[in-house]
Amino acid sequence: MTGFFLAALMASAQPLPAIKVEAVPGKGFAATVAKIDADQYNPVVDRIKMLAEQRCGTKKVRFGRYFFDNQIDIERGVTIIKDFRQAFSCYDPATDPYKPVPADWKASATETTAATRFAQRFVDNLDAGNAAMLVKLMDPSLETTATEMKRFSDEAKMHQTGPGEFSVRLDGWLNNPPDASYPGAYAYFAVLSSHPGIAGTCGGILLYRLRDGEYQISQYDVRYISQSLIDDEGYSDEELDRLCQR
Repeated sequence: MTGFFLAALMASAQPLPAIKVEAVPGKGFAATVAKIDADQYNPVVDRIKMLAEQRCGTKKVRFGRYFFDNQIDIERGVTIIKDFRQAFSCYDPATDPYKPVPADWKASATETTAATRFAQRFVDNLDAGNAAMLVKLMDPSLETTATEMKRFSDEAKMHQTGPGEFSVRLDGWLNNPPDASYPGAYAYFAVLSSHPGIAGTCGGILLYRLRDGEYQISQYDVRYISQSLIDDEGYSDEELDRLCQR
């Protein structure tokens, strides 16, 4: 299974792997890691942040696309992240076209309605397998392709055993989050599924507000838990929660 993020089933005690940072002509840099246990994700990302700051020096770091493949190591009970890649670039805040919103900025009812419609449009196209449209709804800096989005759509539907629908639930707005690609206002939506065969979902989508009424998806981080997994493995509520933990 391929995804932007998948949590470990169990903790590991492996040492942190080597991180390679290379220049990408015209785009900045890419930090890559061959293989890690998923519970090492946060320490590895923290290390990449430090390496990026060192590369950018007096400039600021802007993180772009990140991607990895994953698989479950059944014997050890952990998720393995393979071929992790995080793009980043350096920028001067004085000339940056992306500006923060005031710390006390609040979305109006109209803004929230428009953002929710955009998020719902994304999951509708995800369910329909409209890969070309999904690419258009994503942040261009993520460099997503139709092939990639078709794969995410297929994975979202792979456990479905009957008709249903995806829906979104606004979990809140974020103003100028420190780890986001750009300053500004973001809305986080949980993604839910009513399809038979899906026992539950983990994660959601992060929507970036370009300006009033205009948005793009800056992060897709959703996992769909199959009902057959629950029936066959007999996971407890605690084990299911652990599947969704980062």
